[in-house]
Amino acid sequence: MNDDDLKALKKEFHDAGYIVLHGWIEPELVERIHAEACRHEGISIFERESVGDLLCHPRVVRLISFLLETLDVAISPFRFWNHLSKGGFSDGGGWHVDDTWMADRKLTEILCMFYPQDVTEEMGPTMVLPGSHRRLYTPPQTSKLGWIRGQQKLIVEAGALAICYPSLLHARAAHLSEKPRSMIKYGYEVANPKYGYYLTGAASRNFRRTELGRALTVYAEARDERDAVWNSYWQFHRSYTFQDFKHQIGVVGRELRAHLEREKSSDERCNDER
Repeated sequence: MNDDDLKALKKEFHDAGYIVLHGWIEPELVERIHAEACRHEGISIFERESVGDLLCHPRVVRLISFLLETLDVAISPFRFWNHLSKGGFSDGGGWHVDDTWMADRKLTEILCMFYPQDVTEEMGPTMVLPGSHRRLYTPPQTSKLGWIRGQQKLIVEAGALAICYPSLLHARAAHLSEKPRSMIKYGYEVANPKYGYYLTGAASRNFRRTELGRALTVYAEARDERDAVWNSYWQFHRSYTFQDFKHQIGVVGRELRAHLEREKSSDERCNDER
């Protein structure tokens, strides 16, 4: 892929808030992921070799690096989850954003959604609202949303990868089919030693099988599953407090934490001088 191709994808990404890549992941890898995705829900999917190969895919990581405008990219664990719907009726809805983003600041995080099987209209496809990444939404606002003019359904073939702004409004459509549907959610961010994160030991070993995987997890710590789940947000998943928590510790929260750390360091220096 040449620079002109990357620039075209970057323009589409910034304009719409997302892009969908087709045919980027090798069919053999898609088949391996699909087999694992039907057996491993939640965070455990990231301990499987096939998914480790997905997150450390060189071609995709190159695009992520181009979008984030840095070579220092890290896997972000804050969205690790295999959303596995086993079929049968389920309501749609649940519009939300996964993080905040301010238009006057550089983008530091990217959200990915991978579909290891075909997704039809009846299988509860992900819904997105193009252009919504430019607005700041609060949980009380998103909780009241239903059908939105301009929303798009990601009806895709197996192996499709959606790359999104974390601030893009998205939701699930109603699942009316008996077919199971997996959506593997994960992310990348600008690497920063101040914001390390936790992985299970098995996930850490999985990612670090390759040189690229080691580079993408250089600041990760291996912890037990409870810490890893907490760090991926999902311990809070069933409440609006969860949504508030995500906004609080997103991009804006990171700047606040940096400010508080500077204030704390300043106070400590003053105490030492006394």
